[in-house]
Amino acid sequence: MIINHVEAKSIITKSKLPDADYVINPYIGCNHGCVYCYAEFMSRFTGHGNEKWGDFMDIKEGYPLPRPQNLEGRCILFGSATDPYNPLEKKYQKTRELLKYFAGNKTKIKVEILTKSALVKRDIDLLTQIPNVRVGISISTTDADFARSIERHAPSPQERLDTMRILSEAGIAVYAFISPIFPLFSDWRAVATEAKKYAREICLENLNLRGGYKKRVLDLIRKKFPEKYRDFEDVYNSKEAFRIYWTNEAKAIEKFLKGKKYKLYFFHGKIKKP
Repeated sequence: MIINHVEAKSIITKSKLPDADYVINPYIGCNHGCVYCYAEFMSRFTGHGNEKWGDFMDIKEGYPLPRPQNLEGRCILFGSATDPYNPLEKKYQKTRELLKYFAGNKTKIKVEILTKSALVKRDIDLLTQIPNVRVGISISTTDADFARSIERHAPSPQERLDTMRILSEAGIAVYAFISPIFPLFSDWRAVATEAKKYAREICLENLNLRGGYKKRVLDLIRKKFPEKYRDFEDVYNSKEAFRIYWTNEAKAIEKFLKGKKYKLYFFHGKIKKP
């Protein structure tokens, strides 16, 4: 792991995501080793064009803090292109430093954190001081073996479910982000059944295959799960096959989660309900 300390002009960026006004990424890079990571494109824009995503981490330094009065009523998401609780956060505590700032400003800023890590439990003392905060725990499957295949350095599914429980018991608003749903592999029903014990909302996102990671995902399925490869590939053979498969899944989700607050992030990030 190559670790760099970089001067950042700003720590907050306007967001194009549907549910966030701004995003904060205290680090560049991530070392969870997720085979499907869409954020690897960041390498090209951060001076890491010749380095493999996952082999480096930039620790942001020297940035000015945002002015709270300019963020009233806005939603700030930690972790759009890196996990704010990646393993290096334990040492460098950049996320914790920023949470101290928001905990000290009793404003109507909405703070949201999205992570796979159990390390977020460390900051319960600060999270409970932020008036408008919620934490999303990203989880694709309850199958520990499959999770290890696709997210080789990330915490286990059970650790993530335990983290949801502990945060919820501390009075922190928690949501489950069931993402990405792998066709034929991710039993979203099993994940939702466990997560809804603690989560106030269930969000679900399908696996989109594009860019550099498409081949990587297909190669992994072909090598480790050859008996399912053809059916898996069929979902992504055409736009129509893709649309039909995920439309049917969306209908099944609506039926299964009836009466529960949920959102779908299917079809290239647009929120749709069948």
